[in-house]
Amino acid sequence: MIRLNESTRALLAVGSTFVMGFVVGCGADRTLLSAPSYAASSSTRQDVARHHDEVLAELRTELRLSDKQYARVQQIFKARQGQIETAWQQVHADMQRAMQQTTAEIETVLDSTQVQKLHAWIAARHGSTHGAHVLTDHTDH
Repeated sequence: MIRLNESTRALLAVGSTFVMGFVVGCGADRTLLSAPSYAASSSTRQDVARHHDEVLAELRTELRLSDKQYARVQQIFKARQGQIETAWQQVHADMQRAMQQTTAEIETVLDSTQVQKLHAWIAARHGSTHGAHVLTDHTDH
């Protein structure tokens, strides 16, 4: 029996989530780098629907699906979409929480000027709200 350590299991779980998201058309960039409100916007839903159509067309060709199989796969995508969106929202929330905790821990070794530079660096790379939180007490080191 193969025994996987905790980090390997976590990596496999995250990898599986990404694969699931790809198959049903949830782009990782849309979900991991954007606010949940963005995922709910109508234009994004149109993008997701368009991506689903592209994935379905690719599967139809690659797997040589019959019309009946194709129709059933479409139904499966539609039936599972809510579950997948919920999973992505949870992954997004967990990622945000981990980034905020990491940033807070890094801030404990920085002086106030370095904290401001860290926030600017994060905002330039990930957007102004990525990992953002408020710490009121910084000790100059």
